[in-house]
Amino acid sequence: MTLSQTSQEAVAMRKREAIFMIAGILALGSHLHAQEGYKVIVNPANPISSATKAQVSTFFLDKAAWDDGQPVTPVDLPPTSPVREVFSRDVLNMPVSGVITRWRSAGRGDPPPSMATDREVLAFVRLKPGAIGYLSADADTQGVKVIALGRADASATSLDPLEVGGAIPMPERIVNIRPDYPLVAKSGHVEGDVDIEVIIGPNGNVQKARVVQSVPMLDQSAISAVKQWKYKPTIINGVPVAVKTRVRVSFTL
Repeated sequence: MTLSQTSQEAVAMRKREAIFMIAGILALGSHLHAQEGYKVIVNPANPISSATKAQVSTFFLDKAAWDDGQPVTPVDLPPTSPVREVFSRDVLNMPVSGVITRWRSAGRGDPPPSMATDREVLAFVRLKPGAIGYLSADADTQGVKVIALGRADASATSLDPLEVGGAIPMPERIVNIRPDYPLVAKSGHVEGDVDIEVIIGPNGNVQKARVVQSVPMLDQSAISAVKQWKYKPTIINGVPVAVKTRVRVSFTL
């Protein structure tokens, strides 16, 4: 074997070693990334299958309730957990240290309990109907429900309004402005009901109003009054949402 051949074989061996080393680093990086990911879980009896990050943030940072009135019971991994750090920054928009400081501020009550491992979080959520938690991306989820998570910028105001009916209650009106009776309609003895479709925003204000059953002489007066009405916000999964419904404005002489 010539010196040139020996040199070529040595170079080839070093290349193979470098390839194996790079592959190992990539595999390790992929594994660590998978470990640092998370998935959000709820009790299997919970009817929800998805939530926005804004909703989940409310569940973990404030006292909240599910649609049936049952308190939301969040559970955390320990403060040193890299999974908790990723979850906190991605969903709560602050590091774990910021979350701890927030809960320590006066009058906020007790923070969510912290469990040492994925397995303990899993057991907690499986046994407590109102619970919500998160696990490592590759953790076992037997006995719980994994829910889909919306975008970080998703919020109740960016979603389509929910139709009132069934599980969505009619919001309570707290400000009622009576319509002016148009003089031309009064003089013509015009009476009737104007039905209006309204979209009530998360803050309870009427955002949009359109006539769906018209009495032409009365429509504009009815719309003007309805746009000044105010409702209690509709709370779904602990978050105020926009709703759509119909209201009737009656004119009688």
